Amino acid sequence: MRLCILEADTPAPDLLGIAGTYADMFENWLRPSLPGAEFSRMPVHAGELPESVGDYDGYLITGSLFSAYEDLPWIHNLQAFALRAFNDAIPIGGVCFGHQLIAEALGGHVAPCNQGWAIGKTEYQTTPDGTAWFGQEAIHALSFHRDQIVTLPPGATPLAGNAHCPWAALAYAGRALSVQFHPEFSPEYIAALIRRNPDGTILPEQADLALKDMVHESNDVMSQAFSRLFEVPPAS
Repeated sequence: MRLCILEADTPAPDLLGIAGTYADMFENWLRPSLPGAEFSRMPVHAGELPESVGDYDGYLITGSLFSAYEDLPWIHNLQAFALRAFNDAIPIGGVCFGHQLIAEALGGHVAPCNQGWAIGKTEYQTTPDGTAWFGQEAIHALSFHRDQIVTLPPGATPLAGNAHCPWAALAYAGRALSVQFHPEFSPEYIAALIRRNPDGTILPEQADLALKDMVHESNDVMSQAFSRLFEVPPAS
């Protein structure tokens, strides 16, 4: 199985030493559940894309400090590519920015959350469909986002959410799976992002609370769910 990680950004130079690139983080997270996969990577934020959606057996879209609704050529091209992959029943997974970009590509809408940032340890309740995907009624995960999906794409199945972010995990007819939170990030990396406060809009008291409750969350459930996306033939 050949999987391509579509890198939508790269960590700041001073953060690379924590866990490497976003593709490194994805591969380290997923490798235990996909031991037979051959991972490739492509910097889509730099304008690169596979020549054809059929070049790989599946795709993964990483997080990014960009927004999925930004009017940038590479974002438009990535949305069109994701739509072609979906229409050709090639499995596609996404995290955070990837979650949002897939939704935009399939007819949803993403915008800044009125309630501001979600950072650090976060709990999400699963729907009945989400319990079937993840095998549990609540997910504890590490989050770092202010944008989120505000209009569901047609055909999306909600899997998990909370009052702040109702659509934190979505599935699409077995062809796509995406989550708003970060199963690929370590607590050290999330903490570094919070301290960096990229645009200065994270409130100090919110940052302090998140940093005090920064614990490692097991990501086995998430890696196993994504492995099933790529191992099970997609629904027609």
